[in-house]
Amino acid sequence: MHLFNVATLVIVIWLVGVEFAVSAFVNPAAWRLDREPQLKMLSRLAFVLGRVMPVWYPMCGVLLGIQTWLHWQTTGGGALLAATAIWAVVSVATIFLLVPLNTRVAKGTPDWQQSHRLWDSRHRVRIVALAVAAILLTYVLVS
Repeated sequence: MHLFNVATLVIVIWLVGVEFAVSAFVNPAAWRLDREPQLKMLSRLAFVLGRVMPVWYPMCGVLLGIQTWLHWQTTGGGALLAATAIWAVVSVATIFLLVPLNTRVAKGTPDWQQSHRLWDSRHRVRIVALAVAAILLTYVLVS
């Protein structure tokens, strides 16, 4: 059981860290580039993360769901249920609110810079929600 808890924490927190790194380091660096290199960098990043995240997000959701089920009869069951619900809402919102914008950026549509700015502002909200879920998970599994 201990190994499963550690694996869940690492996988979930790693994803949150990657999302934070994109917002805190990658995007500010991209904004300093000229238009063409910026688009090329963002398109490449969208391609790579577009292949990884559709696996990573559901995997984290499943791990959170299993942890919720395993800890349901403990005092942390409610916190894990909240973390799992947050993760599910964020995952669905990502599909409908962020993926279309990211696709526009990756394709280099005429309004790709506006789409990227909107994506980035929504992405920051996503990071906060994911961090709350990760904090709830950590609180239950570490305490």
